[in-house]
Amino acid sequence: MMFPVAAGMGAAWLYFRESESGVPAESNCSYLAPASTDVLAVLAGAYLSYYGTKNKAPSVAFIGATVLTIHALQWQHHKS
Repeated sequence: MMFPVAAGMGAAWLYFRESESGVPAESNCSYLAPASTDVLAVLAGAYLSYYGTKNKAPSVAFIGATVLTIHALQWQHHKS
């Protein structure tokens, strides 16, 4: 049941890498959001990943892992 989480993380990493290569950081408005947005999104993503894995809901686990990973990468690259 860990495959949806790993797939979500991989998909998010690929998406983030592609978006970073095509759009300058100063023109991407998502990076202007307060840090609390990323913190809450990481917490929500972690919860959804856990819930989806525990309750055998792979689509929920995939979405949670994707949200968690995108916002963690955003935090790492633009707010640290």
